[in-house]
Amino acid sequence: MIKQLEDLGFDFVAFSEHHFHLEGLEISNNPILLGSWAAGFTKRIRIGQMATVLPARNPILVAEDLAMLDHFSEGRMFTGFARGYQARHVTTIGQKNGAVATFATDPDYATNDARNRELFQESYDVIKGLLNNRTFSYQGKHWQIPPENVKWDHPKTKKMAPDMVDGDILKKIGIAPNTLQDPSTIEMMVPFTLSPNTMKWAAQEGAWPIVFTPIDETLRMCLDAYHSEAVGRDPNVKWGQNVGHFRDIVVADTDEEAFNIGKDALGYIWTGWHDHFGFNEALRRPGEEGPIPNTYESMVDRGFAIAGSVDTVAAKMEKMIETYGMEMIVPWIGVGPGPVDKLLRSNELLVEKVLPKLGIKLEQRKPTFRKELREGTWRDQPL
Repeated sequence: MIKQLEDLGFDFVAFSEHHFHLEGLEISNNPILLGSWAAGFTKRIRIGQMATVLPARNPILVAEDLAMLDHFSEGRMFTGFARGYQARHVTTIGQKNGAVATFATDPDYATNDARNRELFQESYDVIKGLLNNRTFSYQGKHWQIPPENVKWDHPKTKKMAPDMVDGDILKKIGIAPNTLQDPSTIEMMVPFTLSPNTMKWAAQEGAWPIVFTPIDETLRMCLDAYHSEAVGRDPNVKWGQNVGHFRDIVVADTDEEAFNIGKDALGYIWTGWHDHFGFNEALRRPGEEGPIPNTYESMVDRGFAIAGSVDTVAAKMEKMIETYGMEMIVPWIGVGPGPVDKLLRSNELLVEKVLPKLGIKLEQRKPTFRKELREGTWRDQPL
């Protein structure tokens, strides 16, 4: 499917991070490693994460891995960071950090959310610092980089990287290699959210938030939050600009066929797994009480799943693009439980039949990224 997406002109492919899925529903425990695998058989499509779960990760190793992926992909890497909602994963892997997960139906959401955001922010600060600086130090509540009183008296360090040490004590570290791209040009995405606070944070960082809800009132609240913050960075930014939207998109010859494909694919994953974590809250209408119907019909009726014939999907996509000023749509493709041959054809119909009706034509992505690669070594500092 990744090869097909590149041939069709999709901009990027991205992987999520979840662990311990003996239930058989996901095999995506390392999105950066999966990206390195994908880089080996692609040439143009960008490769990223949706996302790396920072509270449960060592941020130094994440920064190193991202830089390696950037080299493996010849400058096609982008980053994606998330806070994590599966307790089994976050609290087990992140136990040394005291990490906790956050999800909509958690009775201790407020407490856990604050803890989770604190860990996320520190990890993000470390990664950002390491990617953007030849050498870097950080003193936080959870991370001290480097720790105090680490003796490092190697003569080569003193000669070739003297800013790392003070006397015989390590004062800074740096990752090697750093990214192939100039780090200021690397895009960051923040999936998946319907939180105004996260929208504002993404705007402050110049990131693309990927909004999870199709519900008009909630979506407008998210877009308002992003725009109110983004104009501080760019007064010319338009409402709805620089925001991505997560959707299930299935196209077939008839509405009925598309519905059945979607029901067997993402519908199976959502209703059989994700609803347990409160995903249906993204489908809740204002003032609605009680549980949201956990069915693919509900996903379609409320606008998250766009399943139908070419004309049906085109009409729905045209309306949502115009209504919300959409610049990026991120399809969640239910590979695995869904029939791969029919999902491949769905992608072809989307690009070759639906998008032209909207005046959209995808081009094969050319490797223009090369003009943004580093020149010289170590930011033009000679060894």
